[in-house]
Amino acid sequence: MACGNDGIRDLWAPYGNGDMLERAMRLAYRSGFRRDDEIELALDAATFGGARALGLEDYGIRPGCAADFLLVDSEVPAAAVVVRPHRRLVVKAGHVVARCGDSG
Repeated sequence: MACGNDGIRDLWAPYGNGDMLERAMRLAYRSGFRRDDEIELALDAATFGGARALGLEDYGIRPGCAADFLLVDSEVPAAAVVVRPHRRLVVKAGHVVARCGDSG
C-alpha cells in the first residue's frame, strides 16, 4: 500500500499541501483506523510505501540513505499521525529547510 501527493492545490485535488504526515492522517481517518497498529499502517503507506512505489533504494533511517526527514514531538508513531504535532525540524538532502515552523 502506498499513498502520495501529486499536486498542491491543483484542479484534481485542491486540498493537497505536500505534507505526508497529514496525508497519513487522512488515509487513517478515511479508512476508519482506530488502533495504533492500524494508524501506523497509514504512516507506512505515506513513507516507506511511497518510497517502494517510486523504487527509491536510498530511503529510510540508516547510513547511506538520503537525509530527508522531519522531527516532531511524539511518544509513538501513531500519535504523530493523529495529533499532527508542530514540525520542529525539516531536513531535505541533509540541509535544514525549516526549524520550528520557519522556512530557511
